[in-house]
Amino acid sequence: MRQDSDVRTPEGRALRTHSRGTGGTLVIFEAGLGGGGASWGPVLDALPEGVHGLAYDRAGYGESTPAPGARDLGALVTDLLAVVDAVEHERLILVGHSWGGPIVRGAAARLRDVGRPAAGVVLVDPGEELADLYFTRIARIMIDAQGAVMPLLSRLGLLGPLQRSAARSLSAPWRGVAAASVSTPAAAQAVRAESRHVTAGLLGLRLDPPAPVGTAVSVVSGRLPEGLGRRMRDELTDAHRARAEVEGGRFVAAEQSGHVIAATEPELIVGEIARLLEA
Repeated sequence: MRQDSDVRTPEGRALRTHSRGTGGTLVIFEAGLGGGGASWGPVLDALPEGVHGLAYDRAGYGESTPAPGARDLGALVTDLLAVVDAVEHERLILVGHSWGGPIVRGAAARLRDVGRPAAGVVLVDPGEELADLYFTRIARIMIDAQGAVMPLLSRLGLLGPLQRSAARSLSAPWRGVAAASVSTPAAAQAVRAESRHVTAGLLGLRLDPPAPVGTAVSVVSGRLPEGLGRRMRDELTDAHRARAEVEGGRFVAAEQSGHVIAATEPELIVGEIARLLEA
């Protein structure tokens, strides 16, 4: 059964969490830009017994309190660590999709630096500074457009129907929650605030490459081109393979998926989590 509750950041903001299961092993899921925690529903439903799976809505999404100031990579990492600190656990695995990939890498690095390393990290079709395509003009336009169009769609009353359509592949218990969490004016503004810092965040990682996160890492890469085209998809997969090599980790190709692997092949993600738990 899904359980929804709030955790508090040190300054008192609420972050809404969606969890399944109990146990000393905590798996925290970080969504991509414009995605709420409920987008991880199929993966949460398939986690093995004895695992506490938890996804959450970032500031401004769903029932989470909007946050003041810049929503850059450092701020998003700090909020993720607030969730880590708020939930009791013995072992921790961090899972990040798309823009959530750099966020969980940053959190894992901070935990490593204070002597509290995560047991593992799973990167799911992550945003990747090793991919040149993120620094092309078209990529910048697409990221900026995502941030700019959300408030406009909200004002026009079109954001809700669009998000319900995007969530249609999720099972019924998660579909409505996922759509609602990213359909509000506050969520639209949160996406806009985050989108302003995506390219700069990736560029910072590219110019000053961080050390490996220092724990077991799996990188799952979608292989269907979808709107990218085959050349760009192959370039992104090559960057994902390179990330796995940098981290001394494992590369997994999701042959039946494009970008949203949690909806199309959740068993691949669950399998990597289980493999890390057995290591």
